[in-house]
Amino acid sequence: MKKFPRLCRRGVRSWKGWVGVLMEAVWIGLASSGVWDSVLWAEQSKPKVPRWFAYRCPYTESEPGTVRRFAQIGVHLVHISPLNTLCSLGTPYSPYPPSWVGPGRYDFSPVDQYIAEVIQADPQAQLMCGVDLNPPAWWVRMHRRPDSFWELGRVAADEKWRQDTRAYLEAFLRHTESRYKDRIVAYTLFCGSTLEWYDSSEGQESSSRLAAWRTWMTRQGQPDPVDIPPVSIRERATHGLLRDPEADRLAVAYWRFHNWLVGDTILYFAQAAQEVLHHRVPVGIFYGYLCELPGAAYGHLDFDRLCRSDLVDFFMAPSPYQDRAVGGAGGFMVPVGSVLHHGKGFLQELDHRTHTCRGLKLPGVDVPPPLYDAGFPTLEASRAGLRREFAIALIQGTSLWWFNIFGHIYDDPKLMEAIGQMRQLWERFAVPEEPSAAEIAVFVDPESFLYLDGRSPKRMDFLYRQRMGLGRIGAPYDLYSIADLPELDLSRYKMIFFPNLFVVDKTKRQILQEKVCIGGKTVVWVHAPGIITEGRYDPANVERLCGIAYGAKQITLRAMDGWTSVLAPEPNLSASVLRELAQKAGVHIYCDKGWPVYAHRRLLAVHTDTGGLCTIRLPRPARQVRELFSNRIAAENADHFEDRLQGPDTVLYLIQWE
Repeated sequence: MKKFPRLCRRGVRSWKGWVGVLMEAVWIGLASSGVWDSVLWAEQSKPKVPRWFAYRCPYTESEPGTVRRFAQIGVHLVHISPLNTLCSLGTPYSPYPPSWVGPGRYDFSPVDQYIAEVIQADPQAQLMCGVDLNPPAWWVRMHRRPDSFWELGRVAADEKWRQDTRAYLEAFLRHTESRYKDRIVAYTLFCGSTLEWYDSSEGQESSSRLAAWRTWMTRQGQPDPVDIPPVSIRERATHGLLRDPEADRLAVAYWRFHNWLVGDTILYFAQAAQEVLHHRVPVGIFYGYLCELPGAAYGHLDFDRLCRSDLVDFFMAPSPYQDRAVGGAGGFMVPVGSVLHHGKGFLQELDHRTHTCRGLKLPGVDVPPPLYDAGFPTLEASRAGLRREFAIALIQGTSLWWFNIFGHIYDDPKLMEAIGQMRQLWERFAVPEEPSAAEIAVFVDPESFLYLDGRSPKRMDFLYRQRMGLGRIGAPYDLYSIADLPELDLSRYKMIFFPNLFVVDKTKRQILQEKVCIGGKTVVWVHAPGIITEGRYDPANVERLCGIAYGAKQITLRAMDGWTSVLAPEPNLSASVLRELAQKAGVHIYCDKGWPVYAHRRLLAVHTDTGGLCTIRLPRPARQVRELFSNRIAAENADHFEDRLQGPDTVLYLIQWE
């Protein structure tokens, strides 16, 4: 402000001159305040994340033959993983030597070789490039630090680890950006267990973690805890399944800190990456596995903060492992609706084991049979299963890549032919994105996981196993984090499901009353909704929230003032129960056979392992329904039709409305 009068003394004599003076003053003010850096950053920031259809190279070898086969069907986007560390089987992740070779010493010739071989196999290749932030074994030994691969939480606050790893990240990006800027369209930051940013140390202490914990607590206005709570304290759940906000206060605080620390570490490295990239291309992470990793110990509960950060452009996760066999419903590990709501991209990793990858061997070790032999057993099952995964990504508005994890997944030419057809359909229907047709919304609450006993077998029922029932209702559902509830338009949802809402403060309660418990909606609560309110555990809170007393022995419905409340005392509701509740709520059921169904406004997919005659009911009459994989007309001028599906099979219908 003091500089503006001096500008005025320059003898400006015209209105154009005064405009120049004012603009210069604004420039000086922004520059001196640091705001201008943010303005320039925003100018270059937030590249829109496209809908990717990609191939990810295997860990075992570059397999240029598979790169060529994908190029022949028009897939030229290839993800490469030039990694420094060993995988969980004890063998090198990457078929190429590490590039972090010593203290401050980097040899990126293996990265160059990797890229050269991919480009030789496919001269049109565009690249997504992974960066391994788990230091090599020599670093762990030399500096006597925990290994971030298994014990991310024990080293995440260590400044030596952060600085050395950041230096490697910056050197890696400067190298690739100087040579392959025209090829690389995205980066993925890998760290933690299996490169997916989760911690397997179960909260164990280290000197850096202790210091960070004490600092975090004092910044929260809490007394210095002096030490990390022992296992007996941090794992205690006073009420059996749930922690008490008073008696277990220290455990809740510690797990909150733990998840904050993992999130803070991700943002630290994402910031470092963006300072090199300046948001030229999107940066993504494997993170947010709220539906796959129930509990607080894994470190994925800082999802809402990362979802709102401009430093992270897209999230990734494999398709769920629990319900991926042929006939399964698949689904998502992450509340993908929230990711897309915040303008981020989401990439579904398809690492499903097909009929061509049995009995694999890695150097010095056999691949355990559960990793491969539990996959699709035949060509027909592989084709139906991969079509299901393709349909999920296409309809839900996400990206996908076909991950050849340990090789030989895509050896069958007939399966490659099927993927080639899927790519052609992707080009036709992935853009523009269509709005969801779901009338069911599912809201996950990360906060409530802090209070859930992380060792109870029942913890798996609230979300991990619950997806099986949700996926077989016969109607689609949208999956969100409850933090987005205030911003979402809920008008089209007729049933809203809260599978783990144990914590409800005054703000949440008000939002529920204003947006959820209105308009004739059916609201389904599980176990103990709102039992923790304003820092107190009180079973009476349950009835205050949902109108039904805690301790009911069976699913109970109650007509409320303009809405219907349903309390299920036990988690993991079956598909038949959910379907009945959805029908009573007025949700449109496309198919009532218990087969997985996926739909948006124009596309409808159905998956089955057994096959048979199925009646498909549409929400309104359609001029024509065409099955896209077979290119046959399934119905004309109808609001319902019958179709005979093979076993196993996935069908994808294009609906042309009247």
